[in-house]
Amino acid sequence: MAEFWFIRHFRTPWNSQGRLQGQRDIALDDPMGSQDLAMLLANRQALAGRKFALVLTSPLRRARQTAVLHGFPDAEADPDLAEIAFGEWEGKTWGEMEAAHPGGWENALHSLPLGETMDDFIARITRVRDRARSAPGPVLVFGHGAWLGGLKLVLEQRRGGLPRQALANGALERLVV
Repeated sequence: MAEFWFIRHFRTPWNSQGRLQGQRDIALDDPMGSQDLAMLLANRQALAGRKFALVLTSPLRRARQTAVLHGFPDAEADPDLAEIAFGEWEGKTWGEMEAAHPGGWENALHSLPLGETMDDFIARITRVRDRARSAPGPVLVFGHGAWLGGLKLVLEQRRGGLPRQALANGALERLVV
């Protein structure tokens, strides 16, 4: 088991609009909102003085920018940390997906026509989990909400669905993986 610190990227314009970003390379809000700035300060305080054996980030700009804002410009970009590929749904709203596939996200992810299969998504998450387990100390990760939700599915050894928001933008969550 490993100590796994996860920070979701800060807010983007598409988050504000309720749009599915997936693997689109969207930048953070500029300027950042007051909630994000407060979250950044709280996170920096929580991270102060901590040593991490491994610091990883999604290769997507919003996560990399979040890593830099937290003082980790050299975080290693890992393609397995990219957000789930929403495919044709990227750029559309959560409401549009729900109207087309009622309850699909929360109850039956495997049934949705996404840009990658759930098996492929879970395989990426499992590789990161295994990498964290082999690290000689705590791991810090900058990533995405659905990715974190997928990690929780893996840790709970279940299938099904995810909440629409597993973690607020910019929030820090500590897990044992």
